[in-house]
Amino acid sequence: MGPFASAVASGCLDALRWLLWLVAALLIALTAAQALRGDADAQPAQLLVMAAVCAAAGWLCGCLSGKALAKRR
Repeated sequence: MGPFASAVASGCLDALRWLLWLVAALLIALTAAQALRGDADAQPAQLLVMAAVCAAAGWLCGCLSGKALAKRR
């Protein structure tokens, strides 16, 4: 990859990392809101697993972004 493509890949992966972390935080907030309201249809285990998956995917995007940046230098 050229320097421009590496920069674009790094930027996109950084943006995706933050978006995935935001989704994970929103899933945790949804779980808390459902617990406070006492929703009968709440599935907290699934929501928390999805939050963990999103957080892990965000972490992975951060690692890949760092590697794309290292290739650019």
